[in-house]
Amino acid sequence: MTLRLFFAAGWRSHRALFHWLRPSAFIPTVLGIPVVQLVWFVHLGRYLGTYPTEYYVLGNALNACALAGLFAPAMSIQGERFSGTLNAVLASPANRAVMFGGRIVPAAVIGALTTAVMLLLGTALGWLHVPLGALPRLTAAILVTALSCSACGMLIGAIGLRTREATFLANLVLYLLLLLSGVNIPLDRLPGWLAAVGALLPMSQGIEAARDALAGTPGTAVLLGWELLKAAVLLAAALLLLRVLERAARAGAALDEA
Repeated sequence: MTLRLFFAAGWRSHRALFHWLRPSAFIPTVLGIPVVQLVWFVHLGRYLGTYPTEYYVLGNALNACALAGLFAPAMSIQGERFSGTLNAVLASPANRAVMFGGRIVPAAVIGALTTAVMLLLGTALGWLHVPLGALPRLTAAILVTALSCSACGMLIGAIGLRTREATFLANLVLYLLLLLSGVNIPLDRLPGWLAAVGALLPMSQGIEAARDALAGTPGTAVLLGWELLKAAVLLAAALLLLRVLERAARAGAALDEA
């Protein structure tokens, strides 16, 4: 029953968020921005000649996880508040961790699929070569990175339980990830304090693990372990914050404020 609630609550919340969009609108929305970003940074990187083309393709393909991962969980929680259904959700006797935690699964799946499409595009254009032997480790890196980004989106959504700025915050985190997570610039080329911040952000070890998988170098498991740890910490923080803010909102009769 708990497992069913976990997946059913997440899937229905995701459908409620995006079901009104036709596929002809949803697909370009999910894929349009990552495609433009991928092409732009590949050509910029070629012009600058700083790193191989594969570096930019892999980094920006993994960054595609962040678009769905950050916004979908955040909007699913804040959307409950704006649509007036939050009271009904919180009045349910269902376990809060199970009910809200399941919302990261559809976002992680869509994020991983988006990254896979970006990698296929890079391969089709001749910008990337993925050896068959690297596929298992690369797939693991994609899934873990997508999960980490979705857990971060859940934390943003928890903040959106009491503020109107969840979308702004998701945009801010999206650009921080682009700048500081090693998507286009290695962490060791950043100033020390920025590199430390980047190492703590979601996705940084996932991208490094994907690059190691493609290069055939060891260390992927350790990097993915760190990325999974970040995902677990972010998810735990999100669920704890949801609980704290729910109690504060009940005490202040603020659940209906939009």
